[in-house]
Amino acid sequence: MNQILFFDYCALPIYLIIIYTIFVRKTTKGASNVLFIFLTLFLALTTVFDILAESYGGFLPMTQMERSFFSAAQFCYLLFRNLSGFIYVLFLITYTRTQYRFRRRRTRVLFFLPMALMLTVLFTNPLHHLVYTVSAETGYSRGILIAVLYAGSLYYSLFGTGYLIYCRRFMEAQKLTALISMYILTFASIFWQLIHPRFLVEMYGSSISCLMITLLVLRPEEITDSNVGLPGWKAYKAELHKIVSLKNPVHIIVIRYMNADKIRTYLGEAQYQGYVREIAKGLLQYFHTYDRLFELYYEGPGTLYCVFAGAEYDIFPDLDHIRRMISEHTREYENFGVRMEPRICSIAYPGDLDNETDLIRLGHEFYGLIPFDQTYVRASDLVGTRQYEVGARMDSILNRAITERGFEMYYQPIYSIAAESFTSAEALIRLHDNTFGAIPPGLFIPAAESMGLILPIGDYVLEAVFRFISENDMAGLGIECIDVNLSVAQCLQKNLPEKIRELEKKYGIKPSQINFEITETTYDDIGTVAERNIQALVEMGYSFSLDDYGTGYSNIQRISRLPLSIIKIDKTLVDDMSTKSGDRIIKNVIRMMKDVDKKLVVEGVETREIFLKLSELGCDYIQGFYFSRPLSEKDFLEFCRENN
Repeated sequence: MNQILFFDYCALPIYLIIIYTIFVRKTTKGASNVLFIFLTLFLALTTVFDILAESYGGFLPMTQMERSFFSAAQFCYLLFRNLSGFIYVLFLITYTRTQYRFRRRRTRVLFFLPMALMLTVLFTNPLHHLVYTVSAETGYSRGILIAVLYAGSLYYSLFGTGYLIYCRRFMEAQKLTALISMYILTFASIFWQLIHPRFLVEMYGSSISCLMITLLVLRPEEITDSNVGLPGWKAYKAELHKIVSLKNPVHIIVIRYMNADKIRTYLGEAQYQGYVREIAKGLLQYFHTYDRLFELYYEGPGTLYCVFAGAEYDIFPDLDHIRRMISEHTREYENFGVRMEPRICSIAYPGDLDNETDLIRLGHEFYGLIPFDQTYVRASDLVGTRQYEVGARMDSILNRAITERGFEMYYQPIYSIAAESFTSAEALIRLHDNTFGAIPPGLFIPAAESMGLILPIGDYVLEAVFRFISENDMAGLGIECIDVNLSVAQCLQKNLPEKIRELEKKYGIKPSQINFEITETTYDDIGTVAERNIQALVEMGYSFSLDDYGTGYSNIQRISRLPLSIIKIDKTLVDDMSTKSGDRIIKNVIRMMKDVDKKLVVEGVETREIFLKLSELGCDYIQGFYFSRPLSEKDFLEFCRENN
């Protein structure tokens, strides 16, 4: 009976298009992608040999050459067809990243044994002819051992179907549908061929399934950060969901680069991404050398997640190697004075944390829960501590503080060297929670920014400072103005000038009594709206200062163009004054600022020695614990009465 090969001819170009698409989209890395390439290639070869076998098998009697050719084509068809089912199951296992379930020897034997038996039976067929025979007169005929191939194919089909049903808990519906379509369409096409033997539709059904998987499952734009060529944040979250759903023990190493934003600003986007790629490349090479099963993910601007199979891995012995490796791969950049500042946290799941939310939160917040000079921490050292409990409940703490007025304003006096008295102060917000007590600003400010709560907190600060000035005789106390910090979010509010103007009228405050502070990073992030707001406030009579100078990459030319009257030198530069290079840097900074007519406030002064030295260098104002810590409103007023 002559077979109709139309559907095989249609299937072949579909497979070729899929292979072309895979290479164009660069989805060629990773075990699952490689296996899918092999799957598509094997199915395409199966289609080719199906066409060749049917082309020669329909003409009887056959010559010896035709018989040999048909027999070889039939062998290759059976080989690649049965390998395809096995490869597809391997693809499902690697795609769902559940290889850990096949570590036991017994499980591996049960998985690989049917395939080994199928290959043995097929390759020994020339000896026993019990799988199939080809004669010149009667053509192709099946033998009794063909049942072994059918049973093996059915085994892997049922295994793969059951595995997908098992993994449905962490898979999107459309992806699950595309993956299971391989079995649905294959069984449907086989059933069709049983009813209509002339129509060979099996390979066409498989080609449609492969196309669905290519379009709906293997979508690199969803999971890969194109800038660095690594699985991105969305892929990491999906992986965590999978891990928790299957209770898969893993060890997660989070490497966060604290100064990533500043490095990116300094180097430029393209060169910075090259920097990250070099670091990632070094990590991949290092861990692959030690044959450790792991995946690497990237979250911009500077966080890497290494997920290791099994929760028993301890990174501590590898820390020095990792630091040295990172240094070797980034030496080119370090020669230009660019150096990443890494913080590393190791998390065992489920030993340390047992849910997605906590895993994500700790990965984002651990660096704020450890001392500034500490580079490595285990999650077990953080979980259960007061800092962690506060961080875990920060959303409710902040919302409670906003609704129940849990904030309080403190003021740190600023000493004027020329006036020899305290002429200003910086307004600083503090949070006291009824359950957890005092919450450091270093914890709740970044949390408020990430949760979108910084605006109501900023509004509270403005209202509180304007009220405080209006209720007290600041001139009589010798206080000329109060410094108030403005966040990026506040600077981006279109109605910021109107809001300030309303507070002026409400409390009868003069613009000269308020000085707004913005940080270097704030000015890096602002756009046209913020620039207009700052200019409008300057025109209204308010002054601006640049806070935390020395923590970013502002240059003197840029500073001279900004509407700034005061520059606040960060404490980090003051702390380095004890070194020869640090002393030289602070002297040059002061000289440059004087050259562009900027007033200078030095923060973080804690000793008389530093105070006298800065006075000699020509600083205008001194702020720090040497004079006073931040004080409550009542204590600040008393301090001014006693010292002014």
